[in-house]
Amino acid sequence: MRPSGISKPPFAIVLASAAAVLCACGGGGDSGASPTPSRTTAAPGTPPSPTITRDFAPTPSASSGSPSHASGRCRSDDLEARISTAGPAAGQRYAFLTLTNTSGSACHVYGYVGMLLLTASDHPIPTRVERLSPPGPQTVRLQPGGSAHARLQWTVVPGPREPEHGACAPTPGLAWVTPPDERSHLAVNWNQGVVCGNGHISTTPLQPGAAPR
Repeated sequence: MRPSGISKPPFAIVLASAAAVLCACGGGGDSGASPTPSRTTAAPGTPPSPTITRDFAPTPSASSGSPSHASGRCRSDDLEARISTAGPAAGQRYAFLTLTNTSGSACHVYGYVGMLLLTASDHPIPTRVERLSPPGPQTVRLQPGGSAHARLQWTVVPGPREPEHGACAPTPGLAWVTPPDERSHLAVNWNQGVVCGNGHISTTPLQPGAAPR
């Protein structure tokens, strides 16, 4: 499937192994939100459990008076995700991830998204998400139709224990994006090619506005 909609992992075993990567803590907020009911049909078959790790320093928690603790946080149901190319550099690739408020009410996001890459046949690819700072997280208020974006960066140069000839890893066809402090994810097409470095992707915190063109 390729909708930019809400989806729970199609396999129970994947949900358990991918939780560390998909978790998108915003440096504060209600991290105990309940998963969103599934809207998709599980793919047949159960793939082997991937090896998923997290590769970033934890973001310091916001104080109890932080706006991220206020009501009105954007839920996965409220958002639509899109990934757009931001241009290449020597051995590096960049993209912008944009979250848009598709609900009828204002809400806010604060912090970083979680992400898991999958093949075109929905098999998970080991993914490591690094949170970049500075800049630090900020509360971004989204009016209906409003957007926030983050910049993604990864390498296409094979890393240790990756093949030096041919593809360094399976080519992703889909990404599961988890908004800050949410547990359910958004499914979005990944048309950015292979991710080397053992699935390492760096991301900035969400910033106001749609992605630069």
